[in-house]
Amino acid sequence: MTAPLAEQLGRTAGMLRQIARAWTGATVIAPWLTPTDRRAAAVRLARRTLRTLGVRVHSRGAPPARGEPLLLVANHVSWLDVYVLNALLEARFVAKAETETWPLVGSITRGFDAIFIVRGSFRDAARVRGVVAAALGTGDRVVVFPEATTTDGGTLRRFHPALFQAAIDAGAPVLPVAIRYRRRDGSPAPEAAFIDDMTFAGSLARILRADALHAELVFGTVLASAGRTRRELAAIAREFVARALRLPATAMEPEARGRPPRFKRAG
Repeated sequence: MTAPLAEQLGRTAGMLRQIARAWTGATVIAPWLTPTDRRAAAVRLARRTLRTLGVRVHSRGAPPARGEPLLLVANHVSWLDVYVLNALLEARFVAKAETETWPLVGSITRGFDAIFIVRGSFRDAARVRGVVAAALGTGDRVVVFPEATTTDGGTLRRFHPALFQAAIDAGAPVLPVAIRYRRRDGSPAPEAAFIDDMTFAGSLARILRADALHAELVFGTVLASAGRTRRELAAIAREFVARALRLPATAMEPEARGRPPRFKRAG
């Protein structure tokens, strides 16, 4: 479904202004802000960006209370996921290292305290685990996409457990979140997916042309990390996301072998 041409042109002009405003904020203003003020600025940026793109956000479940350190873990469909999550909460994000090299986007992401990780590197995963644990220890909320890649929203890859260890190391709870995108009529919105060899510019163009995208978030139950292994936390979080998205078994990538999870709520 395609938006009217006049609406597409209006969104495009608005996004050019928004990108320029975001780049200025990230490179000129953000370095002078406190971490708390940078998080608040990132929330405002996310909400303005989504309004400009015509993306509406809906949520079920309770978003985390402010000030509570959490490791939030979600399935990954699009670069939009960062804006959708940030529109409802203040958090830092773990992003693939390639993002830092993208024109304009890299500067914006870096300016708002993203934590970059080299995908497929066990050594860098260990480094990032320490960075995330330290951030959780200071009271930050950190968002991780444990699939380590994006999907079209109709499948779910296995959740890599490495960064769940950061929550265990910091004694912080884990909150699973399911993300999906729909059109106005409720059908899946493939326009939102950022997959395969798609470029950021190509993905943005698809979203600008789309008619009325709706992002849906489902927040799960907070999971205590104490007494659990990282594989158990990953398995429980993934099971929640699959159930929230109502994915059939055929849409699930097989999990790595390990002990079955032990279910225990935080608190």
